[in-house]
Amino acid sequence: MPVLHFLPRAGIVFLALLAILLPLDTRAQQYEPFTISGVPVDVRAENVNLARQTALLEGQRAALQSLLMRLTSAADVQKMPRLSDEELQNLVLDVGIDQEKRSAVRYLASLSVRFKPDAVRRLLRGANIPYAEWRGRPVVVVPLTLGEDGLPPVDGANPWREAWRGSATQGVVPIQVQTAEAAEAADPVALAQRFNTQDLVVSEAVAQRVDGGKVNLAVTTHGLGPVGGVLDGVRSYQGEIGESLEMVLRRAAEDMVRSVNDGWKAGNMLQFDRIASLAVMVPLGGFEDWQALRDRLNRSTQIRAFEVAALSRGEAALVLHYVGDQQQLSQVLMQNGLVLSWADDHWMLQTVQTRPAATGR
Repeated sequence: MPVLHFLPRAGIVFLALLAILLPLDTRAQQYEPFTISGVPVDVRAENVNLARQTALLEGQRAALQSLLMRLTSAADVQKMPRLSDEELQNLVLDVGIDQEKRSAVRYLASLSVRFKPDAVRRLLRGANIPYAEWRGRPVVVVPLTLGEDGLPPVDGANPWREAWRGSATQGVVPIQVQTAEAAEAADPVALAQRFNTQDLVVSEAVAQRVDGGKVNLAVTTHGLGPVGGVLDGVRSYQGEIGESLEMVLRRAAEDMVRSVNDGWKAGNMLQFDRIASLAVMVPLGGFEDWQALRDRLNRSTQIRAFEVAALSRGEAALVLHYVGDQQQLSQVLMQNGLVLSWADDHWMLQTVQTRPAATGR
């Protein structure tokens, strides 16, 4: 149980001011992971209206499958029962048509489907399927200039960078593609400081043409941080006959994005059959620190709610209600710039910049 403090008069005034100024919603959504874009549909029917109706329904079902693959594991997706058309549409917020073509009996389109977050969460919880929806801080990716046989293109183009940009929105981990010179990329630590990130990926791709004109791709990657470090190492990709350089690059980038997301999901699935609470003390420097703390906690999806037991200008006593285990909680907090540590006889929650020396536990 958290320790209850009697607040001095200044602290009471401060708390009253917070009650007036702070919004009631304690879970600001900075990223909505429940949208699937670029869903292709192609349906023939007796007439174009029937083809369109069928295509939109099939597109929503395909989008739901992609969303489930984004949020949970492939094995758990197979456990989901097939939904009726009515159940499916109850999950959908709206459908956008990005491109379309039609004839008398055929309908082709590219769709964007937005799902109702709470409805999808209820579906997964009802099926007892753990899922991940938190993206947290982005992983910064710096694809180095690529040319045939590793030679820089004379026009300055970088198809490796474009491949990453085309693959960056496929998962629950945000990918931020940046540009840097090779000399800068030689010092990943300094580059991470420049981009203000703890997760950095510097990826160099070298393509070679082999027998039959096939493209072979060698990718050397330096990854920093708990998420970016998943990609550290060397990978190779073999192209097929007729597969262009751009196609191989896109396939490689998609594979690496998938690895980042799978690595994150493996340790951050929300287990809703495991609910716990933790009392923590948080040092504060004033109103701005409190606002920043709220923002960081709001981004930590594993924390379902938090209570304020006591609050003053100098510190806050909170009770965190979270799902999963405490190790997962610590990882999620760290990704949001907060460090959970044991100090003397209580848990402390502090920003990364003010982390105290480890006392062990």
